[in-house]
Amino acid sequence: MPTLYIQSCSGGIFEDDALSWKIVAGEHTQAHVTTSASTIVHSMQTGDAAQDVSIEALAGSFLEYLPDPLILFPRARLHSRLRVRVHPQASVLACDSLLPHDPGAAARHFDWIFAELRVEDLEGKLLARDRYRLDGATLSRGLPGVTGQFSCQGGFIALSRKVSAAELVASLRAALPGSNDIYAGATRLPGDCGVWMRVLARDSGALREGLRLAWYSARKSLLGAEPKPRRK
Repeated sequence: MPTLYIQSCSGGIFEDDALSWKIVAGEHTQAHVTTSASTIVHSMQTGDAAQDVSIEALAGSFLEYLPDPLILFPRARLHSRLRVRVHPQASVLACDSLLPHDPGAAARHFDWIFAELRVEDLEGKLLARDRYRLDGATLSRGLPGVTGQFSCQGGFIALSRKVSAAELVASLRAALPGSNDIYAGATRLPGDCGVWMRVLARDSGALREGLRLAWYSARKSLLGAEPKPRRK
């Protein structure tokens, strides 16, 4: 399958940016869409920024949308929305992830991120939704029972009816390493349209590894073989 790298000519996401794009997987096509590197969400003064991604997967298609994590700089504010419309005979693997970073090493934090994932059928009927708002101040406190020492996080979704949702859940859970650097859970989505996994990690390396293992596991379950590493 072809690999498409999405790149930013501006060097990241800046205050008042309103970015959007749409990916359509035609019938019986396959594609892997990713980024060449992580995307920086830069510091902001008074405004915020928005990123909207829309995916439409037609009958018989197989699409992977797996960008590298967002890097949230101090005072960053972002609305991040991902909408996936999927045919019952299509498969979609997708993820979103983030990590905080202060390039000045002054213990500063991002302001907030509001993220939403919508899963719909091709007519727009809602099948599943995940939404959260995360404040950098709360994350930086490392509260027990909230985020603890896991400062990086990501979500991974596998939408397909080629195999049962129960089988996908079992495969994802088995793929994760027994490491104290990752805390993750997977569950079936409503109507067994697919599975959802949340990954919390202590650092960016652990986060990338957790999402990579989820991707490899889902790809093997759906296509019978693990993917080859993509050049970055």
